Amino acid sequence: MTTGFQLRAPWYERERGGFDLRDPRARRPTIQMYDRADFVDQVTKDPGNSLKFTLDDRWSYPVPVIPGGSAKGRDRFITSKLVHTSLRKLYQPSHSRFYVVVVEVFCDTPGLPRAGSHGDIGVSLVMRRQHTAVGASRAVVRRLARTLMADLAKDQHQGASVGEPDLDVHELWWGTEADRVRFEQDHSLLLDQVEAQTTEQAWMVGAAGGQWRALGVPPAPDRPQDDREEELPMWRLPPRADDCDAARTRSLWFGLVPTYSADHWTDERGTIQPKLDNSAIYQLRCLVKRPPERGHEHCPPVLDVSEPTRPFRLAAAYDPDGTKNHTVSITAPDLRRLAARAGQKQGPGGVRITTPPKSGLGPISTKSMPAAGLGSLGGGSICTFAIELFFIVAFFLFLLFLPIVVLAFQLWWMLALRFCIPPSASFKLLAEYFAAGGLLVDLAAGGPHPKESAALDEVIGVPDAAKELVKNNSTFATHPEEVEDLVAGIDPTNAQPSPVEPDHLVTPPDPLCPVG
Repeated sequence: MTTGFQLRAPWYERERGGFDLRDPRARRPTIQMYDRADFVDQVTKDPGNSLKFTLDDRWSYPVPVIPGGSAKGRDRFITSKLVHTSLRKLYQPSHSRFYVVVVEVFCDTPGLPRAGSHGDIGVSLVMRRQHTAVGASRAVVRRLARTLMADLAKDQHQGASVGEPDLDVHELWWGTEADRVRFEQDHSLLLDQVEAQTTEQAWMVGAAGGQWRALGVPPAPDRPQDDREEELPMWRLPPRADDCDAARTRSLWFGLVPTYSADHWTDERGTIQPKLDNSAIYQLRCLVKRPPERGHEHCPPVLDVSEPTRPFRLAAAYDPDGTKNHTVSITAPDLRRLAARAGQKQGPGGVRITTPPKSGLGPISTKSMPAAGLGSLGGGSICTFAIELFFIVAFFLFLLFLPIVVLAFQLWWMLALRFCIPPSASFKLLAEYFAAGGLLVDLAAGGPHPKESAALDEVIGVPDAAKELVKNNSTFATHPEEVEDLVAGIDPTNAQPSPVEPDHLVTPPDPLCPVG
């Protein structure tokens, strides 16, 4: 009779965690993280050398805060703080983060011996979605969610005045495994009013396209009955050059973890949804398939399934904890070179826009908005615009509206997201002015400090910045320390000078290979 297989965390993960094959923690395949596009080369050369998961790699929720009087620097203007759960977060490739799942295969016999070459098996992975249905009134659900988040916020932001987040409890159900026991004891009466049921859903593919469906549930009658669960390939990791003979008998397999998909599906309500999004909880399982024994070729392959990986959510494309890991550099068009190019004959390159008949937007006055009905729709045309022209106009509009948004909505923290490098003398001049007790109202009044006033315009990015700040925030006029903190918060010399090299996990010595 053919021996079955068991799937476990790779040996180096067990060594680092200090647990053996019998430990429940060993039953989960391991998700590993990398920060370079050549991560496949890295995992094949040294599978145990990957990035450490840090606080940024745990799912978090923003909660409103009211900065106290002791807040300094940019903290004085921050209106939200993050509360982290124990749920893991996986980022997008555009965030310079890539993931693989690694599993070690053993023979399912006493002692779990290593399985050797495994030339007759296939290993793959499936991605499952954990769908939680909460049976309770919306008021009870929201109250429970806010109570749960408030407990976490108190532990992580002691002394801060934390408000109530806008959450639903199903978002938190998987995210607080470590704190769930204590929370259930403290809020048992509230939990008694909530019934939560989680189902494991598989991505089923077929002639009608893909859809998430609970395991074991057949397709709807109006849907083709030919679909099957999507399986993603896994590959066996080659032995390392310095592996001993015993280590070469390990059966380590890895597969790429999908964190993005362009696929969509139609849910039971008829709504088109993305296959993968940042609101669902996902897990991975690894599969081992082996052909049936001789004489039973008509039977389906024999299947062994691993335990699920740790649950995780996927970061949104514009997750700020992800985008900070990836720099996009753009050099603005050189107006002098464009002016010189305009003196030459037009070339074929650029953005070619075809306007259908009766669809051309006619010119409007730049002095005032046109009255209703005065705009005209012109005839069709084909125009080619230099791509630099689009960039210049778009960048001008951005610079024009950024200060308007900041001032109109009092979103001062937005200035801390603009990393400009004006002359350092401007920041030094302003720091000395406010440290000496200088007031913003004196700069706004056009007093004997023209250099400081010009420096403030340059730093804030708004003409007559002193007047605008006084007009839009009365406390700036009487509290110079607040303006000083605002300027210090956007000073590039206080920023992180270069990307921080992430911490790597070191591969421990293989216990199968004695030293010396």
